[in-house]
Amino acid sequence: MSSWPVLGLALGYLAALFAIAWWGDRYAARQPEVQERRAPLLYAMSLAVYCTSWTFYGAIGRAAASGWDFLSIYVGPILVFSLGWPILAKMVRVAKAENTVSISDFISARYGKSRVLAALITVMAVTVVLPYFALQLKAITISLEALAGDPFANRVMDIPGETTFIITCAMALFAILFGVRNIHANEHHRGLMMAISTESMVKLGAAILVGGGIVFAVAGGPSGIFERAAGDPRLVHLLTPHFGAGWWSITLLAALAILCLPRQFHVTVVENTHVGDIRTASWLFPLYLVAINIFVLPVALAGLMMFPDGSVNADTFLVTIPQRLGHDWMAVLAFLGGLSAATSMIIVGAVALSTMVCNDLIVPILMAIPSAMRRWQHDPKPMLLTVRRVAVVALLGMAYLYYLMIGTTFPLATIGTVSFAGVAQFAPALLMGLFFRRVTKAGAITGLVAGFVAWVYSVLIPSFAVAGLVPGHLMDQGLFGLGWLTPTGLGGIHDLDTLAHGALTSLALNLFMMVLVSGITGQSDLEKQQARRFVSMRHDARDGVAPARGVTLGDLYELALRYVGRSRAEPVFRELVGLGADEGKDLFEEGLKRRIDEEAVQATEWLLAGAIGSASARVVVASLLSDRRLSRSDARSIIDEASRAILDSHVLMRSTLENVGKGICAVDKDFRLRLWNRRFLEMLEVPEGLIKVGTPMGELVAYLQSQGEFGEEGEMETLFARRLDPKRRDMPDSFHRTRPDGVVLEIMSNPLPDGGFVAVYTDVTDRHRAAEALRAANEGLERGIAERTIDLAIAKSEADRANQAKTRLLAAVSHDLLQPLHAARLFISAALDRGPDALVTQADAALRSVEQLLGDLLDITKLDTGVVKPNRTAVAIDDVLHPLTDELAVVAQRHGLQLRFVPSRATVDTDAVLLRRIVQNLLANALRYTPRGRILVGCRRLAGAVRVEVWDTGPGIPDDKREEIFKEFRQLGNGQSDRDKGLGLGLSIVERFAAILGHRVSLRSVEGKGSCFAVEVPLSARAADPARPAVGASVTGLEGTLVLCVENEPAIAEATIALLSGWSCEVVWGATGADALAALGDRVPDVVLTDYHLDHGMSGLDALSLIRARFGADLPAAVITADRTEAVKDSVAQAGCRVLYKPVRPGALRALLSHMLAEKRRGRAA
Repeated sequence: MSSWPVLGLALGYLAALFAIAWWGDRYAARQPEVQERRAPLLYAMSLAVYCTSWTFYGAIGRAAASGWDFLSIYVGPILVFSLGWPILAKMVRVAKAENTVSISDFISARYGKSRVLAALITVMAVTVVLPYFALQLKAITISLEALAGDPFANRVMDIPGETTFIITCAMALFAILFGVRNIHANEHHRGLMMAISTESMVKLGAAILVGGGIVFAVAGGPSGIFERAAGDPRLVHLLTPHFGAGWWSITLLAALAILCLPRQFHVTVVENTHVGDIRTASWLFPLYLVAINIFVLPVALAGLMMFPDGSVNADTFLVTIPQRLGHDWMAVLAFLGGLSAATSMIIVGAVALSTMVCNDLIVPILMAIPSAMRRWQHDPKPMLLTVRRVAVVALLGMAYLYYLMIGTTFPLATIGTVSFAGVAQFAPALLMGLFFRRVTKAGAITGLVAGFVAWVYSVLIPSFAVAGLVPGHLMDQGLFGLGWLTPTGLGGIHDLDTLAHGALTSLALNLFMMVLVSGITGQSDLEKQQARRFVSMRHDARDGVAPARGVTLGDLYELALRYVGRSRAEPVFRELVGLGADEGKDLFEEGLKRRIDEEAVQATEWLLAGAIGSASARVVVASLLSDRRLSRSDARSIIDEASRAILDSHVLMRSTLENVGKGICAVDKDFRLRLWNRRFLEMLEVPEGLIKVGTPMGELVAYLQSQGEFGEEGEMETLFARRLDPKRRDMPDSFHRTRPDGVVLEIMSNPLPDGGFVAVYTDVTDRHRAAEALRAANEGLERGIAERTIDLAIAKSEADRANQAKTRLLAAVSHDLLQPLHAARLFISAALDRGPDALVTQADAALRSVEQLLGDLLDITKLDTGVVKPNRTAVAIDDVLHPLTDELAVVAQRHGLQLRFVPSRATVDTDAVLLRRIVQNLLANALRYTPRGRILVGCRRLAGAVRVEVWDTGPGIPDDKREEIFKEFRQLGNGQSDRDKGLGLGLSIVERFAAILGHRVSLRSVEGKGSCFAVEVPLSARAADPARPAVGASVTGLEGTLVLCVENEPAIAEATIALLSGWSCEVVWGATGADALAALGDRVPDVVLTDYHLDHGMSGLDALSLIRARFGADLPAAVITADRTEAVKDSVAQAGCRVLYKPVRPGALRALLSHMLAEKRRGRAA
């Protein structure tokens, strides 16, 4: 299949998930009662996020290698949900009571809300789950490549693994939009869960439909598959289950993973709305696991039968088998199922892990930075959302890099089991914490570290060794050369396979260290309290941080508002003060003045835990309480510190005023000076001892006036006078004043709350002078612009006149020069019709060369004058290229060349006439310069365009000449033979026509081997316009045809009569329409040929109107003219006539006459 449609389908599927999630969010808000009824089903379906691409692809690969062993991955979850659902129910109840938002938050809350433990679990989870993310990316990539190859084989963006990169970006966007919208991480994501549930149904349907289709297509059903496998020596061993240590170890790992995987904890615990939904999931989710795996082994057996040589990766059987069978729709459905399995895991996993990274790693770091803490406490929402979104991108980015690193080294099942063994290390701390009070924080941390290290050494390193990424001597000799420290034989145990050995060893060490350290360490009061809350489900009011004196409910309420908003905080605090939701605001505010108690502290921690995790929430609340608990010594210290701060502020303010470059003064309501700086005195040249605090403003003004400061302006322009003005007293004021020495001061004053004002003096002399200079420059610039405008107008007028002169020259050449050429062409053709003659043949060839050269000159002139206007339509490119190559094939054969054309079904957006001229010139150029070999014309599809290419085996073009050949009158060599081949205008015309159409012309050439000229034409979204039939499509004999010729030039008329008479036509001629009718008499012409420009200002269309008035408007007619303007072309078309341009080729004229006569006869027959 084509790769781009498949990639488009994948992106379209992701877009559909966006739409479902968007609709789900709004549907839940509009119809909560309906959402409530459907919650158990959606909850059970969302649990199927457990079934990742490992289930969809990797399980088949594992079944192909070891038969029924693949079931161990699903037996564990089935046992947990069908028999161990009370454990899940307890986890949900505790999580809701503690308001936990992730597995790290849940475990750390059990062990005294330890931030260290939460950070450790987060780091372990990221390390363990990243390979699992990469597994999903790998699954999508191999399924896409198996289905349609690599869509980016040509490196569109030059990014490694571009298909994976695009899918990764789409998943990051989805997770951010629908999973990281609010800082309250335990808020239920209705839309996201609806999308995940939809994906669960898609992958279930795909697994059943595609698996069943394969089984029935290959062997008529499961029984047929098993019968054929039983008779195949290569496959019979796969039918026998082997319940060895490896099988039971993977079953154990899967059972623990369903509890401990961050994404499973998120959908099972965080997204749970009702504990009762677990009862529904306890039978529906196991049933789902059975259904999705029902065809796994039959498909694996079918694949092994179909591909016995092992040439196809067993992980891709669900895609490759339908392709081999020719059922592409099944392959596409399988691809969508695998895409659903992978995307659901990555999106939910990214949401869960980003919450853990934010709350347990980033937030504690920010709380340790004072500046960040101040910003965060002021408004934490933007920062938290940004951190979580960046975490999503970073996690998926690292998974993408991990995917690039592993490449095709690991099979899907191997990556999955390695991650399962790692995530299982959380199980001892989780389960022991739920049921045993005596387990301590130190024991949990020690066990986790020991188990994680053992997992890395005994599980992760061996998997890397298989891929050749770890030195072999470590695997053979062990650490420090000790045999009992080899990764696969840790502790001297060598009887188990690598995974079983590593998983059991790491879990045993984890549990042993936890029990050992818990037995020799104690618990803090908070640990004991949390142990009681988790194990016994008791939540005493006495538990929590001791309340501080002076802290009110209002303080805690304000703290909660900053983190969770009013909609979440107000209902909780209304309940604390004993008010309902509809009771008055005044009563609520009065209740918030009450002192806090333990219940209020716990409620606030509970609220904040939903946003930043329980460990960080406890620290934030504790910091508020500790700030309000003051002793007398603390109070004295605070007062001393405040005094020092005030003194420091005064010194800082005084220093700032003295060092600022502006004059500043403050005046009280009685107009007495209260504050000023040295710069103020310097600007006004006031002696330093003249004023002091309390000096009336009037005394200062009087002194300045005595010094001539105000000149003749008078006292009303002083700051003092302006502030006395009632209109200005209570509003800001600003004015400029020029001192006697020429200094310009800007004086800005603003009123103060107590009735005074503060004034700022700024020396703006330089700015004032610059403004004057700028004003003068602007005036000069305006004068210059006006003069330049006049010059440009004169130049434009001269250019217009020159252009008009060139247009007139074009018209003159078109008519006066082409007229005699037309006559010559007709005379020579008439002579050739009478018999071959060497001299006439040479004259005909010379005349053709003159016509070609003149045509090129006219094209260049029309392009320069802007006469050519493109008429872009939808064009089938074969309608342009096929006739053209047919015409030139004869010329190529005459030159001893082979001209080959490769058809194309593309429809392009272009002007068919101009495109034909472009390709015609390129072909003519190839024919001229290719001495031997062949010429190839074909089309190559690009993104949104088609590149028409003309290849030749000519001498090639040097690199330094590739721009020169597109200039007018330039040819390579400049020899006489080159000049005989033309004027060097062909490629210049090609480039200009292409520029008019917006098409790009390119050239590739190798000296001595040949060249390739190409033009890129955009594809058209519309269907091609119906192609007009060729003029010569219907040829009929001309014998006895009566042709009425209207021509004011006798020489041309004689030539026309001579040519048509040679074709057995009868010709009646007249210089005007009236003359023609008179010469015709009573006879009726078959066709009319007329010139356009006749004598006495008459046109051929006027003559034709007169003739048709007698014989009817359907009389066939053609206009033969040398005037190639658009106006003439449009007029002829409106008259319903054909047009031929002089000089006319006899073949074209004969074909036109035959075509018009054939149309006339068909019209009569109809």
